[in-house]
Amino acid sequence: MAPSTRKCQLVIVLLGILVAGALPSYIVAQNCGCAANECCSRWGFCGTGNDYCNTGCQEGPCFAPAPTNDVSVPDIVTPEFFGGILDQANSSCVGKSFYSRDVFLEALSSYSRFGRIGSVDDSRREIAAFFAHVTHETGRKISLLMCRLQFCQYL
Repeated sequence: MAPSTRKCQLVIVLLGILVAGALPSYIVAQNCGCAANECCSRWGFCGTGNDYCNTGCQEGPCFAPAPTNDVSVPDIVTPEFFGGILDQANSSCVGKSFYSRDVFLEALSSYSRFGRIGSVDDSRREIAAFFAHVTHETGRKISLLMCRLQFCQYL
């Protein structure tokens, strides 16, 4: 190898070591340590406003989540309601016997705020929209289904 090529490689290696040595302190700076009036976002960046102080805010003057209401999703998604949706699936549908209201309610336990923000009507709309989306994605006609289940007033 020519001496100039060796020098070039040595310079690149040294620059790499310098950058690698400085990088951890830069990364640490991205993981909070924000000024008192700034929030640390879920991604570890400092700033103000919804992008930083809302969902996932790690520290700082984070925004409090909206309060929940007293709506009971299981009281709205009754066995009859859920069965009415499930009955829309063709008998050849593999997932028809896989999904149940109990499984839905078990999954719901991981999302304590689902269907519980805003007014009672807001909650009913969110629940109706969720099931409308699910039925739409599975190829069923949502308007007929939701009207049959008496949710038209909430769509």
